[in-house]
Amino acid sequence: MKLWKPAVCLLLSGLLLSACAAPAGSASSGGEERGESSGARPETEDMESGLDLEALGVTEENYPRVDGSTSTLGIVQAAYEAVFGPESPEDEGYPWEASKTVPSYEKLIAGELDLVLAPYPSADVLSQAKEAGVELEFAQVAAEALIFITPAENTAANITGDQVRDIYLHSGIDSWKELGGPDRALVPICRNADSGSQSQLDNLILKGEPMDPSIQENYVELTMEGMLEQTAFYHTGGMFGQPSDSYALGYTLFTYLQSMDEITGIASSLKILDYEGVPATAQTISDGSYPLADGYYAVTRSDLPEDHPARVLTRWLRSEEGQLAILSRGFLPVYLDQLPPQDTEENARQVVLDYYAGYEVGEVTLVGREGDRITFQVQTQAGDQSSLCTIILDYYPRGWQVVGADLPPEG
Repeated sequence: MKLWKPAVCLLLSGLLLSACAAPAGSASSGGEERGESSGARPETEDMESGLDLEALGVTEENYPRVDGSTSTLGIVQAAYEAVFGPESPEDEGYPWEASKTVPSYEKLIAGELDLVLAPYPSADVLSQAKEAGVELEFAQVAAEALIFITPAENTAANITGDQVRDIYLHSGIDSWKELGGPDRALVPICRNADSGSQSQLDNLILKGEPMDPSIQENYVELTMEGMLEQTAFYHTGGMFGQPSDSYALGYTLFTYLQSMDEITGIASSLKILDYEGVPATAQTISDGSYPLADGYYAVTRSDLPEDHPARVLTRWLRSEEGQLAILSRGFLPVYLDQLPPQDTEENARQVVLDYYAGYEVGEVTLVGREGDRITFQVQTQAGDQSSLCTIILDYYPRGWQVVGADLPPEG
């Protein structure tokens, strides 16, 4: 049995760190600060279907200038491939990197981009738009949520908005005991100011108030992946340090953690804290009941012509075709409840058949299913060699993934 999901092996350099949302649907902002966000979509909205970008006039020749945040790079790539085709990752112009949240918004405000795919901007960015006389329009394309994370060993289970504010604005809580956890030091990791997750923290909780400078000076992490690693392993002391009597507190975006877990298995080393007593799950985030549910937005300038390709691409991203493409990238579509269920046994069987496409496959037998894991036995034939193989799949936001499988002997 081959296990494809690797264990995390991280080398942290001692205790040193890498130092130095509008309502769902469509909305516009002339630069004023947004109030409470919500990932919930009005129940009366129906998802469009049957949209064809070429028929709607979006071609390789007039493809809009698109950019976004690190967290939305998968959506940027899905949009590009919808126009340029599935082989487009080989193109010279394929979007392998994103400009990040704040730089993308600044380019949009300056007229250097037509469409930005990103979290809702910070108050500072909205002020920049207002000062430049630019009105921004927002259309939610995926659900997302800010989540708080800590090492899996930590017994603390919940955090409140007041506690987050006290920690990050004033360094007011120094022990996990105050959050129902062990009597160990609470180390608050933060992100750089121009990151998407930092914008979310500012928008949803800190409300534009400045973070305690001692946190920014001593515990800044510059990458999304680094935030997960530092939070999970800070207390171990890293490669050259010594373990400490502490647990870190960090924050990230829900779907980013799910996607990274597929690659590194990092989620097993982390715990997602409930927020105000509500767990962060795909369902609570999609329906907006999780208090910090928000979203990713397709953002354009309001002065774009109504038939501009950027507007058409936005419409496609909110259609069934676009939402399925977004789902396949590991995001939570804003119309998740209107899409066909993806975690079905039928879909899992198709993944099994694709996996063994190079062999003659006989009977595929369901062995069992528990939660998001499903197991099959597969009868395969290679030449005159018959084999019974076991294959295990886990369900992630992007669909079924093979995590362990027997390969038939060579015929």
